[in-house]
Amino acid sequence: MEQPTKASLRAQARRNLAALSSEQCAAASARICRRIEALPQWAEARTVALYAAQPSEPDLAALLDAPGRRSFCFPRVSGDTLEFHRCHSSDLLRPGPWKLLEPDPQLCPVVAASEIDLLFVPGLAFTRAGGRLGRGGGFYDRFLSRLDPRAIKLGICFHTQIVPALPLEIHDHEVDQVVTESEVFRCG
Repeated sequence: MEQPTKASLRAQARRNLAALSSEQCAAASARICRRIEALPQWAEARTVALYAAQPSEPDLAALLDAPGRRSFCFPRVSGDTLEFHRCHSSDLLRPGPWKLLEPDPQLCPVVAASEIDLLFVPGLAFTRAGGRLGRGGGFYDRFLSRLDPRAIKLGICFHTQIVPALPLEIHDHEVDQVVTESEVFRCG
């Protein structure tokens, strides 16, 4: 049997996500946030890399208001790389070149990759072994190659995005754990 291509898997993931109502996404996002807040890695993290969710992604914005002494940073595309900028409020996010909300670089300083303790990684699909299928630009994979190896990488997705296998390439980076609305599992 022929292995599905990344393109066909992306198309299927987009169809699965389109089938979820905004109410289902909001309820699942709230459950994902509760699962994250119960993780020991969350309690220990000092610098957390979030992302501004697209309509089809789990929304983690509620974590900005969670108790604890953490600083937050959000990604911004700069050329062909991803930079993270310290950002304490979603009010400091602006539409970027990809029509995604990004931190305003005039108001939000760059955070060194070595400062990040906990990184939330979005994707279109994940495997239980930590494989990740991104949107195709390679931005997160290039950033993950620069991340401190001690940083925890959490794949964030809805349960419908878990797949049995992905056609991974040498430049594809895996995550340490995956968090969905129904479970958290360690990878590798």
